[in-house]
Amino acid sequence: MTRGLLWRSALGLLISLLILSISYFLYTDQISRAALSPLEIDRALQGVSHNQEWAPIQRRMNGMQMVLVPAGCFTMGSTDAQIEVAQVSCDRFFGRGKCQVDFKALEQPTRQICFKQPFWLGLTEVTNRAYGSPLFTRNAGHYREPSWPVEALPWVEALSFCESLGMRLPSEAEWEYAARGPDARIYPWGDEFKPLNVVWGMLNPDTVGQYEEAASWVGALDMSGSVAEWVMEPFAPYDLSLQANESEMRIARGGSWFSFAPFYLRSAMRDRYGKDFASSVVGFRCAADFALTAQ
Repeated sequence: MTRGLLWRSALGLLISLLILSISYFLYTDQISRAALSPLEIDRALQGVSHNQEWAPIQRRMNGMQMVLVPAGCFTMGSTDAQIEVAQVSCDRFFGRGKCQVDFKALEQPTRQICFKQPFWLGLTEVTNRAYGSPLFTRNAGHYREPSWPVEALPWVEALSFCESLGMRLPSEAEWEYAARGPDARIYPWGDEFKPLNVVWGMLNPDTVGQYEEAASWVGALDMSGSVAEWVMEPFAPYDLSLQANESEMRIARGGSWFSFAPFYLRSAMRDRYGKDFASSVVGFRCAADFALTAQ
């Protein structure tokens, strides 16, 4: 075969592969935008009692890839045994007796939370590309990759972006339920910390959605590490007998790339910040009511 024939054969193969790739993209994109089937709607409304009863469902909504979170109940907060896991990690990091985190005050008493209606949650945190700015705090000297989670937005700007899409920030209970499920796992993937599942202990963020094996039971990615995530409501203690006196404080969940100990990365961990706080370790993902695309 002459060199010209070889070149034409290679070019033809390349074109064929390109056509196949485009066709596959268009097909999967069409599926991701499709309305939920009656069976999927029924499954989501019926709810689940255990994590393994649910098979993740994704759809694309207003430019954002979302996962469906079915109805169901879970235990919000940490049991004594789960608090002990956090305490051991904190003592190892700071030194025995030097841990300053009061896990019991933050995460107890536990309480049963039920969702009668499903809801949608972002597959990943909102990225710089989706937000429309590759800059950290609008400073051209701090370039951030388009595929990294957007950072350094105060709570109100995160909320405003979600609302511009017809969405909202998740409630604290919604966020924790999507991360832990009815089984109330310590981490999104289970009860044992897996350091290779998380963007953590680093000096900057990284591309979102890299660690599919670390997905939560509903298929949400990066709910541990990457960036901590704003939720909707002000901070309040779980113990209703205590006065919050912190109405200006907001909550961020999930730990971040700058977390250097596993206790920060647990799904029950609660970080408090002022609602005007903006930091490179805090980002967000959006949520939406089930009715938005249920039909």
